[in-house]
Amino acid sequence: MSIIVLNDRIKETSRDTGTGHLTLDGAVQGFSSFDSAYSSGDILYYAISDGTNYEVGSGVFHTDGAYDRLERSAHKSTNSNNNVNFLAGVKEVYVTHPGKFSVFTASGLQDFKEPKSSGLAFWGSNQILNYDENIIWNSDSNLLGINKNPPAYAIDIGGPQGYSQVNTSGLIVGNSGVMFSGDNVAVRGRQTIPFQQNEFIDTETTNIEECFQLSGIVNEYIGFKKQAPARVFAGPSGTCGCTEDYPSFRPLRFDDIQGVTQIINSSGNLAIPTFANQAAVISNISADQAGVLAFSTSDNYLMIANGTSWVKIQLS
Repeated sequence: MSIIVLNDRIKETSRDTGTGHLTLDGAVQGFSSFDSAYSSGDILYYAISDGTNYEVGSGVFHTDGAYDRLERSAHKSTNSNNNVNFLAGVKEVYVTHPGKFSVFTASGLQDFKEPKSSGLAFWGSNQILNYDENIIWNSDSNLLGINKNPPAYAIDIGGPQGYSQVNTSGLIVGNSGVMFSGDNVAVRGRQTIPFQQNEFIDTETTNIEECFQLSGIVNEYIGFKKQAPARVFAGPSGTCGCTEDYPSFRPLRFDDIQGVTQIINSSGNLAIPTFANQAAVISNISADQAGVLAFSTSDNYLMIANGTSWVKIQLS
């Protein structure tokens, strides 16, 4: 990409007419020629004046060894800011820096500040650079501080809590994670994954994994586990020998409800649970519940738990 090239004290004359290229006749006394500073194809700012009309613009210097020419494109002129149709006569053609494209500072004028090293320079007007000392660039360490000098991180934002916030439509976090600071950094600490996964506590003593399950990409879903029929979610039974313990899914016992020694159906009769076979009785009801009755329908056995095993009575 070509860029504008500035040089000092470059001035020649031209006797060409019209709005097109101007052939350069040679340097004016006390100045240097265009070909002493520019190569063919270089872009520059120029000014042309015949003593009455003028033209300021950007142009391209061309040379073929025999003739030097200036290709013109006016920015400002006496011809409504278009290329001037110069008439016969001598014109001065020289390198300049148009005021329209000048950049300068204006410290001391209104609220303009003098730019200093490492601070942020920004446009205070179309041409004037202003300065903000609260935005600091540390070029040695490539650190940017916003209201924080010196910065300690790649982007370091200081100031009160209401100011030092970042609003973004997305955030990509690498292996360094997110550091949560505050009064107790040790507790807040660093988070290196998008979500902290749910997890069960003390699974060896609480039996919580028998009741609940975690699912989802980061275990964000908590749900009950499926259980076998005839089991209830209840606290410890009366035979645990404890005052309290964690709940679990288990068969219901008579001593789970104080004062109940048998179960009565809607007709007022003693309700005995029935199972398809003896194996089903044994797997669903613990024999340590002395006095509990169950009936095996496939072989007509009435089964009574004696506290250690099942006593079976076959009914005719």
